[in-house]
Amino acid sequence: MTENSYKTSCGSIHYFVNIIDKQKITLVFLPGLTADHRLFEKQIEYFEKKQNVFVWDAPSHALSRPFTNNYSLSGMAEWLYLH
Repeated sequence: MTENSYKTSCGSIHYFVNIIDKQKITLVFLPGLTADHRLFEKQIEYFEKKQNVFVWDAPSHALSRPFTNNYSLSGMAEWLYLH
């Protein structure tokens, strides 16, 4: 898994991906409130050799801090769509 970040006007969002193979589906893991990418360690360990995998630290969580709190759910969906 490779760590990347995406800059927004509110702060940087950190995310992890494996090598992308356009012939495979992409699994997106979104940790819930108070959790970060480590929540899915076992699932990622299993799937990263079989499928494309994307997992993020949501805004204001773990590596995606500091992050200003003036964002919306639709804004987060847009950031996910862009990456």
